[in-house]
Amino acid sequence: MIILNYTNRLVKIRMEKNMRRREKRKFAWIIKLLIILFCLLMFSTIFALITSMNSNIISNVKINNIQVSGLDRMQTEKKFESIINKIMDEEITLKHGENEKKFTLKQMELETNINDKIYEACTIGRSSNIFENNFKVVQTMINGENLDIDFKYNEEIMQSIFSNLDTEWEGKFVDNTYYIDGENLVIVRGKKGIVLDEEGIRNAIDKLARDKIEGKEINEIDIPIMEKEPESIDIEKIEKDIFKEPKNASYDKARGELTIHSNGIELGIELEEAKKIVQEEKEEYIIPLQITMPQVTTDMLGEDAFPNVLGKFSTRYDASNKNRATNIELASEAINGKVFAPGERFSFNSVVGPTPASKGYLPAGAYSAGELVQSYGGGVCQVSSTLYNAVLLSNLKIVERYNHSSVVSYVDPGRDATISYGSRDFKFENSRKYGIKIMAKASNGILDMEIRGIFEDEEYEIEISSKKTDTVPCKTKYVYDSTLGENEEVVESGGANGAKSIAYITKKKNGKEISKEVLSEDSYNPMSKIVKTGNRSKAGKEL
Repeated sequence: MIILNYTNRLVKIRMEKNMRRREKRKFAWIIKLLIILFCLLMFSTIFALITSMNSNIISNVKINNIQVSGLDRMQTEKKFESIINKIMDEEITLKHGENEKKFTLKQMELETNINDKIYEACTIGRSSNIFENNFKVVQTMINGENLDIDFKYNEEIMQSIFSNLDTEWEGKFVDNTYYIDGENLVIVRGKKGIVLDEEGIRNAIDKLARDKIEGKEINEIDIPIMEKEPESIDIEKIEKDIFKEPKNASYDKARGELTIHSNGIELGIELEEAKKIVQEEKEEYIIPLQITMPQVTTDMLGEDAFPNVLGKFSTRYDASNKNRATNIELASEAINGKVFAPGERFSFNSVVGPTPASKGYLPAGAYSAGELVQSYGGGVCQVSSTLYNAVLLSNLKIVERYNHSSVVSYVDPGRDATISYGSRDFKFENSRKYGIKIMAKASNGILDMEIRGIFEDEEYEIEISSKKTDTVPCKTKYVYDSTLGENEEVVESGGANGAKSIAYITKKKNGKEISKEVLSEDSYNPMSKIVKTGNRSKAGKEL
């Protein structure tokens, strides 16, 4: 019994000693941990103080893949200012096959958020939380941080640059169109084809701008395209669009209020019958209309309803060129006398329509792929361009306008308006308080365009000006002619240089300038000089 008690006591003593040892070890570990934590805290504090005292960007930070570590804010701003200024004036070429268009990022009024990105780079690892800062600094040192620049362009200028890209493409998309010809509704089925991928081209320009900032010598973009098919012809929607009740014209001279007449228009056949017609596989459908004339038409009101000339413009054409003169005269007759109420829009293609031989139009010179070709309705663009200038001088709102692919002879660059039925239109809106009337006359080589209406309380003197900003030299294309001797050459067409231009609209009051705005920035391709040659080895070359 005594031995058992003694043994138990020894065991108890050992257990107590072991417990004391464990407690000592535990205490020692706590002390060590506290020392480590204290050291870490001191290190973090010192590290944070060093970081905060240094205003330079921390290690392994890039902006648009350009290393900016160790630079301060001012140094970084100067670095990117130099880079961006350099790329702004570098010429960029958009290409699709043989068609191309040149522009610069400066023309597109490129803006970047580089200052925001520089500020962001300078503030990495400099928040109010020391531990967050240290973690971010270490993480950036290991993994790096790249801040991408965002780009912004002037949308109107961008659209102007893109406007004529697909004008001369083969197999381009043509949408469904319709127009009223006398007492018939004419619907023209569109054609499946390629169109410009606008989102794709924006992304491509963004990528090119990023690459150029990185120092890559890239100055060419293959224009992204996509295939598009016209939608099914929706005769119900067309019926709703064209339907009108007849409305009498009236004019209150004391108030200057004009109500323009409108003919009643509706389908001359049942809707179901019209649906069956457009289901046939045809390029053009003719559906009869029922036109109801009002009792009082606008032309019965006389010139009192349109007493003032709001704007006028004239161009000259070669009256001895009978075909071209005929086309100009026919298109002028189509728009002459057209009246538009406030808020109403004019569409050249809707009013003039297509220009086939069946309507009296003749083949005449027109631009295609940088060359002068014969096309039915050649010369009609002179009518749209002359009207464009008269509309601008009348201080009316331009809704849609495109420049030609090549420079024209009858107006300065930047003051033309091309049309192409089914793809390019010229549209404007009567943005004035009162009705307006178009007066168009083509005779003896002079095309006069006049917009008449009523002066408002606030009127301006309008000036339109344009200037060439660059010249694009034309090339000479040699075409083989077996009737010529080996050393003989005959110039078939003289060609013309291309150009870049900028157009302005200036508003004045009592001779004092009120405002001056950019109307458009346009690019024109050179038109090749065509030379016939009897030298086979020279034929096919473009110099």
